[in-house]
This record gives sequence, C-alpha cells and structure tokens, in this order.
Amino acid sequence: MLGVTSVDLADRRELLDRLEQYYDAVPRSGARVEDFGPLSLFIREGQGWPFYVRPTLGWSGSVSAADVNRVRVRQRELDIPESFEWVAETAPALRAAVEQAGLAVHEHPLMVLGPDVPAPAVPEPADGVVVRTVGPDDLVLPSALAVPHLAFAEPGTGGGAAGLAELGEVVRGRAGDGSVKRAVARILAGLTCVAAAVEDNTAVLGGCAEDASTSGRRIAGARPVAW
Repeated sequence: MLGVTSVDLADRRELLDRLEQYYDAVPRSGARVEDFGPLSLFIREGQGWPFYVRPTLGWSGSVSAADVNRVRVRQRELDIPESFEWVAETAPALRAAVEQAGLAVHEHPLMVLGPDVPAPAVPEPADGVVVRTVGPDDLVLPSALAVPHLAFAEPGTGGGAAGLAELGEVVRGRAGDGSVKRAVARILAGLTCVAAAVEDNTAVLGGCAEDASTSGRRIAGARPVAW
C-alpha cells in the first residue's frame, strides 16, 4: 500500500462499484435472473452468447462451495455452460468456493481506460478498409456479428487461421437463427452499438458496446474482437 492515499482507494472503490453495477445491469435486457443468495444466474432469452453466474449485487455475506454447486445443478438442468465470472477485488472469497466445488479458475486482467486518459493512437486502416458503426439495416451486420465467433474460437490474441471462406460459412450457418433480428432490435432500442472494419462489403473485424442505465447513470462497456 506504499504510496496509495485514501483518495486513491476511494476512487478505486467507486470504479469497482460502477463496474459491478454495469455487469449486473447489462445482461438483464436479454436474460432472466434466478436468485441463489450470494450468486445470481443470468439465463439468456433468445439467441446469443450464453450468460454466466455472478456475485449478487450488494451481497455482503459469505459464499460457499455448496452455494456454487447449487447453481451448477441448475445450469446442468438448463444445459448451459457451468460458467462463473467475477472481479477478484470485489468478491475475493468466491475463488476458494469455486475451486472447492471442483472448477478451474482462469485469471484475466481487467483493463480500464479512464475518462481523463487519452485514447491510444490507432493506426490508419489498410487501403480499402473502412472502420464504421454498423446500423440496423446495414448489409454487413451479419458478418459483423459472426466474426467474433471465429475470433473466440482460437486461443490467444494473435491472428487466427480462419479466413473469408470460414467467415462466410459462419454467416450462412447463423442465417435464420434469429441473432441478426435480435441485434437489430437492440440497436434500435439503444442497447447495443456494433462497429466493424469493413472490406469489400464484409466485416473483417467486429466489436460491440452494451449500454445500461444504472441508478440514473449511463454506463458503457465494450468487448472488442479481432479477426
């Protein structure tokens, strides 16, 4: 704690509280929530990425391996991934409970760009590539939604082996599954913003931001993906 002031700690606490509000609020526009005391299970309604279990917002009690296993039974009943996500600083006791329940924990850094921090310089796109927001009637929306499935299919942060042919297969495979229709509705409702790098009328990189109004405060987050 050397060199850390009470102001620094207060700012950090406020940031973590805002993140918790965001993580709790965003899934609610596309999921129903089942209460398991210290844990909340978000269950996706309709097409899209399956959700996860998070610490219940505002919970100040303990959490045990038995609590974790109760939720896992419900996840198996619903045939959804037994996935738990949390911020270590906010729920430090959850890791021990999850590991005691027999699950492996994977740590990932939480990166935050403050409002007063200049955004890093972004290289100019290659010739023929245009980076833009994707509207609800944009013809590239299906590929902008499909490209993350390829990006997350391979581990690491480097470029994967998939190319345009594989992207086309994913787009065709998702046609008619309702995912584009759902995204259109969320864009029109102001809940989702999709951006993409477009080349030859195809999104070759995509990302989205989800908005949620929490306690009168507008909070936005993004999960960018590269392809």
